[in-house]
Amino acid sequence: MKNRISIVLTVFLSVILGGCKQEVKVHESSFSAINPLSYTDVIFKSARDTVLVSTFSGRIAERIKGYNKEKVLINLTEEIYSLAYDQKTHRIYASTLHSGILIVDANNNTVTDSLNVDGSWISDIFLSQNGELLAGNSVNRQNYIWDMKNNISIKLPDSLSSYMVVGIDEPGEIILKGNGKFIFWNARENLIKKERACTGKLKGIDESGNMLLFYDKDFQFYSANEDSISFRKHHQDWPYYLKEEDTIVRIPLQLALTVGQLTDQYIFTAGVDRSIRKWGKLNGQLIEDIIKHKATISAIDLSPDQLQLVSVDLKGGILFYEINDKAVNKGYTPGP
Repeated sequence: MKNRISIVLTVFLSVILGGCKQEVKVHESSFSAINPLSYTDVIFKSARDTVLVSTFSGRIAERIKGYNKEKVLINLTEEIYSLAYDQKTHRIYASTLHSGILIVDANNNTVTDSLNVDGSWISDIFLSQNGELLAGNSVNRQNYIWDMKNNISIKLPDSLSSYMVVGIDEPGEIILKGNGKFIFWNARENLIKKERACTGKLKGIDESGNMLLFYDKDFQFYSANEDSISFRKHHQDWPYYLKEEDTIVRIPLQLALTVGQLTDQYIFTAGVDRSIRKWGKLNGQLIEDIIKHKATISAIDLSPDQLQLVSVDLKGGILFYEINDKAVNKGYTPGP
């Protein structure tokens, strides 16, 4: 667990929301043994080339492909773990250490509201495509589901209370994990739509319901059509960069995977070895090693058209990767 010093300051932000004056409390933390440049999450803000990034030190910034510097939108002075963005309302949702989920108006870069997370924090938040449902599971294993359209919380039925929220699929069903399976639950109708008998950490799901599942150093591809695991793979080696010789040495070690994504054709996996691997979705064949990052890859996101991948690392590096471009991708920018 990160070495954190106790809260040293409370900042009160006064905002005007709906004609009413609100106070949104943001707790400021001081940091120890945390690189303030570390990117914790990245999400697309537009169709392509423009993304939002967050840091442990509390920045939310805009990064644009081809530009070396970030544009800081707001500094929350709070550890941020996960972001979600609603392009219709221009709301940024930021999951923080002490302040719950902070809601930022991306038009004027101010905090307008917050969602309470009782005495804990959520490492990954999920927003439905229509922006109506926001969900996550806190580190003390409490589920949170918010109906953002009607501004209410949704509680899981008692029969599902032992399951954990791990995602939201394209139709907007809450994905729950427990008892050796995944359940897809429709919060509006209070109905289980389907179940999948498989385990692992869910890292990606596509529009067909195929799932990318992580097991520390390995990943599995679950085929919805076959209702089974198609294959299990891992990164074959650790491509270590020797700065003195300006060369990459392939060390025969498998390191932990951190993040992944599914497109209609490919699987992308990344991790502690600082590389991204591109795999064929049908047979699990390795297609390409993308070795650009200089630190552990902490987050990746896929553009709405599935033609561009963006990844960030714990030294503030960012890479824009054109998925179907056979030319060498040169979109990597080192940290500030």
